[in-house]
Amino acid sequence: MQKDPMENQPWYKHRHVWLLILFPVVAVIGGINMFYQAVKTDDGLVSDDYYKEGQEINSQIHRDTKATTLGLSGQLMLGEDGKSIRIQLNKALKDDLVLKLMHPTRAGKDQTIILTRQAPQFYVGKLENALTQPRWQVELSDTTRQWRLKAEWKISDAEALQLSPAL
Repeated sequence: MQKDPMENQPWYKHRHVWLLILFPVVAVIGGINMFYQAVKTDDGLVSDDYYKEGQEINSQIHRDTKATTLGLSGQLMLGEDGKSIRIQLNKALKDDLVLKLMHPTRAGKDQTIILTRQAPQFYVGKLENALTQPRWQVELSDTTRQWRLKAEWKISDAEALQLSPAL
């Protein structure tokens, strides 16, 4: 009768044992990674005050109506350096403008840019951070928040983004 050479080896030299140990170890490492990601990233989708946001809807509609009444529209262009924003409006305005670039899911990546008037219908501003995401919600308004123009911006598009009232 011949003896199997595998019988005399210690347990840690058997491949099947390590294969069985591998699955729980990978599951534990994956669980630790998921826990780390959950703690590290903030859930920007959850609103703290639903009632307050519901009340603001009426003021947002008023701002869109005001922009329509004024007949405002414009074009947004990213500067060649990728760090500046240029806006051309269809009507001349006196004051500076406020541009909000809002990330669709992460409020921490939102940017607010003050645009200064360079010519009667032309405004320029500098980005705080480079736009790394391909899609942004854009809102242009005056500094007193009387009106607003909105659009969804896909940065991959080469042409200028058309801004118009959200109505």
